[in-house]
Amino acid sequence: MRRKDREVTDINEIKAILHDSHVIHSGFRTDDYPYVVPTNFGYEFDDANQLTLYIHGAPVGHKRDLIKQDGRMGFEIDDGGQLMTPEDPKENTPSFAYRSVMGYGDAELVDDPAVKRHALQALLSHETGQSLDEFAISEKTIGYVGVIKVTVKAYTAKEHVAGEPGFK
Repeated sequence: MRRKDREVTDINEIKAILHDSHVIHSGFRTDDYPYVVPTNFGYEFDDANQLTLYIHGAPVGHKRDLIKQDGRMGFEIDDGGQLMTPEDPKENTPSFAYRSVMGYGDAELVDDPAVKRHALQALLSHETGQSLDEFAISEKTIGYVGVIKVTVKAYTAKEHVAGEPGFK
């Protein structure tokens, strides 16, 4: 990471970034160019702080076809950020505050109904802030929706905080 002063290494801060972010940009290999798609996501850490991501979508499509060919993928997740305007435009140019997590891992298409249910509960819990157990997901939904599980191999986190001197 070029800007070590912006690197986030504290696991609780990384978890806070994921908690506050709602869109994952997933990048997949094609024969010509990368294919990047934004979706909502769910996530969890195990006891060893291994990150697993869950993505949902249609049960068929280009993203799923690419995963069948090569499940290696990259991702970027950010909190949306905010513009930082300079107090004196003659002294500074605008900047942007943000927090992000970027990495790569192995994506797999999930067929097991129990894993699909868990993944959808994690996604809904993340998006709504409610407990995993509060979501009764129908068998019809489990049967129809496509779920992708991403076992994250590596990631880094970065932030550029608002409130720097010279900015409003």
